[in-house]
Amino acid sequence: MAVPLRATYRLQFHKGFTFFDAVSQVPYLSRLGISHVYASPILMARPGSTHGYDGIDPSRINPELGGEDGFSALVSACRAAGLGLIIDIVPNHLAVDSLNPLWMEVLELGRAAPAASVFDIDWAKGPIVLPTLGKTLNDAMGVGEIALRVDWESARILVTYFDNFWPLRAESVSAILQMASEKAGPSLDGLANAWQALEGPSQTLPDEILRARRGLRGLGVEARRHVEDAVAREDIGHLLHRQHWLLTHWRAESDRLTYRRFFNITGLIGVRVEDHAVFERIHARPLAMVRAGEVDGLRIDHIDGLADPTAYCGQLRRAVKPDTILLIEKILGREEPLRNWPITGTTGYERLNDINGLFVDPDGWRALDGYLVSRGALAAEPEARLAAAKAFVLRTSFVAEVNKLGELALRLAKDDPRAADFGPSTLRDGIVALLIRFPVYRSYGPDTGSDPADHAPWEAALGLVTEHDNPWVAQAARFLVARVAKTTDTIAEEFVRRFQQLSGPAMAKGLEDTEFYRSVALSSVNEVGGDLAQPWRSAEEFHAIFTARAAEGRQDLIPLATHDTKRGPETRARINALSLWPIEWIEAFESWHEINAPLFKTVAGEAAPDLTDEWLIYQTLLGAWPISVERLSEYLTKAMREAKRLSFWENPNEEYEAAVQGFAKALVQGKTSEAFRAQLDRAVVAVEPTARVHAIAQTILQLTLPGTPDIYQGTEFWDRSLVDPDNRRPVDYAARAAVLAEASPLSLASRNDGFAKLTVTHRLLALRASELALFQHGDYRAVALAGGAGWLGFTRSHGDRHLLVVVPTRWSGDGGLSLPPEVGTGWRDVLTGVEVAAADGTKRDASWPFIVATRVG
Repeated sequence: MAVPLRATYRLQFHKGFTFFDAVSQVPYLSRLGISHVYASPILMARPGSTHGYDGIDPSRINPELGGEDGFSALVSACRAAGLGLIIDIVPNHLAVDSLNPLWMEVLELGRAAPAASVFDIDWAKGPIVLPTLGKTLNDAMGVGEIALRVDWESARILVTYFDNFWPLRAESVSAILQMASEKAGPSLDGLANAWQALEGPSQTLPDEILRARRGLRGLGVEARRHVEDAVAREDIGHLLHRQHWLLTHWRAESDRLTYRRFFNITGLIGVRVEDHAVFERIHARPLAMVRAGEVDGLRIDHIDGLADPTAYCGQLRRAVKPDTILLIEKILGREEPLRNWPITGTTGYERLNDINGLFVDPDGWRALDGYLVSRGALAAEPEARLAAAKAFVLRTSFVAEVNKLGELALRLAKDDPRAADFGPSTLRDGIVALLIRFPVYRSYGPDTGSDPADHAPWEAALGLVTEHDNPWVAQAARFLVARVAKTTDTIAEEFVRRFQQLSGPAMAKGLEDTEFYRSVALSSVNEVGGDLAQPWRSAEEFHAIFTARAAEGRQDLIPLATHDTKRGPETRARINALSLWPIEWIEAFESWHEINAPLFKTVAGEAAPDLTDEWLIYQTLLGAWPISVERLSEYLTKAMREAKRLSFWENPNEEYEAAVQGFAKALVQGKTSEAFRAQLDRAVVAVEPTARVHAIAQTILQLTLPGTPDIYQGTEFWDRSLVDPDNRRPVDYAARAAVLAEASPLSLASRNDGFAKLTVTHRLLALRASELALFQHGDYRAVALAGGAGWLGFTRSHGDRHLLVVVPTRWSGDGGLSLPPEVGTGWRDVLTGVEVAAADGTKRDASWPFIVATRVG
């Protein structure tokens, strides 16, 4: 019998935390009160992968995680404890890796390979471009870095480049075997013919491949020696230009790539699950787990990367039971509705941002952002910042993808009188302008936008292009939008599909992985799905959002942290608190700038770190303090390169990075920075009371709002982590289990281990279990709190069961709140056990300013 979905607990599996390690923690997770273990990808990934999103064989469970035996043990442990299991699957891409059997088959046999349809490869452009070399192909060959060898175990002849290797095509193997037969005699002729036969399509090709490999592998010692001699005599340069693939310098990835990637990661190749046979092949193992009752649900990674998410969701739902949990990773823009797909819900980025926005003061955010604008660190308009960031990544990271769209646009324009005046560069500029101004991650037009609602983002983008861009470019953009609006021809369909598969990466890399590391006025608001222009939520807006969600019966996850969040919940809580005291923070920044002036270096005539990075360093220290030099250094390297202002992943500015790292190291442990650290300690002490109140308040909201709370591993304690890999550090489950066993009274004071947060989590998870119908089907009604600016209150009801929640959202410790008489009486707080009086005007005090109370009747 399926376990009802009440709450999930995310576990990140890798070789340092296996299925067997998880089995040991199942009793603790059961006591904590979750309903489902929520696993990161568990299928075969690159050796040493810390996340599992770089899969190499979707048919096998990863042996590094414990393999089949370990997975069976985890399933058994979960079932014995009454817990369900949800696994993360990755249908959009696989790793470009020599250990990926499907990829190696395609490199070896080209378009004739049985696996050729799996990957999204532009075969019309010739060989598969492999941008791997550290120098040009000619130079790499000149210094002998490229060689040939026979791998008798895999029965392949390989081209090698340091630790990399690629298989020769069957035709080349056949030619080498023919050459070897000149010395070995005609015994190799039949084997050479067998390899030559693999070059063409055949209904029996899989069997022919096996026979050819078996023949090569079965050669005797003397025959092997002749083959290896022939390999040694081969002209590598001539050979390389006859393969199904082409080695190039790694920088050629920007404009020569011939396959669809995951974002701009050339090591991850797109998979064509829109093809029914490919869907079945990629999903065979996960669906077998579901059908066997081992797995209760699937989390779908990066659904926006697929050609047709709408059709995919329908196909996946048909492949499982009606009650199988299907959760999609979907990033919704502000006020963007979720499509009517047959799924359980999203992974909840939008809910994280809704909750976080309650704790951001809009006037404070404006003051902080305005300060950086006044200092020249930011453009005045957030929209302009995002446009510039998207333009940058499209120009530097997605050249090949834009070029492909340009080719399709030329075909769209051919013989169309509306496009008679547009040349290739103008059409390309129109495409880029639309991508830059596209207001959401993507549209969903499987038939080029037959749904009028689906065409709305295109019209919105066109309006912005018309307003902000070159009129001639806007004319080209207008043609493109009109051309794809009401047509079903195959060229237009492919243009829309490719555009949709690029608009998401352009937004993700432009916003999440660039601008969120530049617009750092209040860095705590820069999470996936966040809004640069309005990162706060008013109580009225929040109530409207969750009233609608309750009416829809949405079971989306409600996370406060994920493997992708840039800061842990308590890191954000501390930094959010700065929006309550913006003037004090600006004064502290300027004071610290003066104190730390001797630590600055001069790089290219400018101070290092610059103002933006200095500001970010201080906020990071405040949010994560105390923090080691190692953790801070790793974070700053990522932050500088993601920002793409003064350093880059492709071209690190080593001098600037060294200056920033030296500055940060001195702040954390230098003797000359003792005065700064004393001031930092005082600043942390000043914001910590508010941060802790906000941390408990957001935890209460996570566990009581319509939806499904999702707890990221270890965050039931205070979590002051930073972006991955910092948020994937080992979790001390023994400490958490010990605290869970305590019976101490709730308090926000003194303890630093997160006892209050874990206890609140445990008690509210128990409440969810005992009042399942209330939380799954209860309505949501705002409570009007008289004079309650900075407070949020609501009730949820189902039948005769009622819940009252009141939490502070912009707390500065300066007073309580009277509850309105209409709330009524008869409430008992489930966290403290005390009766909650409303009609008599009881106030919430600073020691525990929360209400989570129930009533029957």
